[in-house]
Amino acid sequence: MIKKMILIRHGESNGNVMKKFSGFQDVELTEKGIWQAKRLAQRLKKLKVDKVYCSDLKRALHTAEIVFKNRRIDIISRSNLKEMNFGIWEGCTFEEVKSKFGYGDEFNYWMENINVAESIPQGESLLKLNKRVMNELDRILKIHKTIEKDETIAIVCHGGTIRVILVNALNMKLENMWNIVQHSTALNIISYSGNSIFINLMNDISHLEDWWENGKNKSKDN
Repeated sequence: MIKKMILIRHGESNGNVMKKFSGFQDVELTEKGIWQAKRLAQRLKKLKVDKVYCSDLKRALHTAEIVFKNRRIDIISRSNLKEMNFGIWEGCTFEEVKSKFGYGDEFNYWMENINVAESIPQGESLLKLNKRVMNELDRILKIHKTIEKDETIAIVCHGGTIRVILVNALNMKLENMWNIVQHSTALNIISYSGNSIFINLMNDISHLEDWWENGKNKSKDN
């Protein structure tokens, strides 16, 4: 059986606009973020989805509700699908972290030379994030491996969470996960077949482009 996993990053949030570390904080989607989620809903409306899992933070839940509304699918929240816990940095911009906590050049060094075992004060390390997210993904996959049919499973979560899943699927070093770009409402698709993992799509936001909307309307007219 093939289990297709659709990974969706939430729409633009207030924290994204202000360029703040949101992490575990509950921040709302912006109007643009709601629009992005509606565009993704249009893109996926004909795709059969068997189950939806979601981070329990508002920005992810709101995105999932928009994308999968009017479908008879329960949205199952999982706290382990949260974004990385940025500890005392949460609610601060990069510049505020430097000035407020006196990091200065140390902040730049941390961002450029990430030690996967080192935690932000009161936060979590990349190793802890990786363990939390991958344990949850393993639990989800084990549930669905008992179902003897092909399935499509959606997970709506965060940039950091998705990067962890992708970096493991690609067998990359954990410290390189920030090299994987994830835009708002990015669509990623992974297929699991036996012990094989295939990356079908990464960071696709074509549903936000004008050509996609124009092409959709044109095909509807023809």
